[in-house]
Amino acid sequence: MTQDDSKKDGAGNKSSLVKVDPTKSNEQYIKEVEAYYIIPKLVREVFPDLVKLIFETESMDADEREYWLQILPIMTEEQISKFRDILVNEKDQLSKLDQDYEKEMKDIDKKYGKEFNEEEIKARKAELQKQESASEAQEQQTEADLLKQLENL
Repeated sequence: MTQDDSKKDGAGNKSSLVKVDPTKSNEQYIKEVEAYYIIPKLVREVFPDLVKLIFETESMDADEREYWLQILPIMTEEQISKFRDILVNEKDQLSKLDQDYEKEMKDIDKKYGKEFNEEEIKARKAELQKQESASEAQEQQTEADLLKQLENL
């Protein structure tokens, strides 16, 4: 891994030392992150979910997390509130997309599930192969009969 590669994947960033785990509470994230960053009292008291949102968002890489955690102490309450709203909105939108996708997949499964039943497909394939083999045997027999008739002429 080159030095450029390590910069791209966030290696060397303190934010990459924090383990992302959706089962962690807001407080657990804050406690872990405070080992590396200053978490303003305002964030702990008014926006306790912000640190968790930063780490669990899918739209940030390690460098972006590093950036936001570093500037958090100098942000105004309004900036923090807007930043949090953006992350919450993103999380809600992604959750809605996931739900829509799951619903769509269930609808497709209901509509086409029988057609895509793997065991049924294998059974149909085996039946077709059996019919094809029987047909080939019949053709070979017919061919042999024709050749016999030609020889008898």
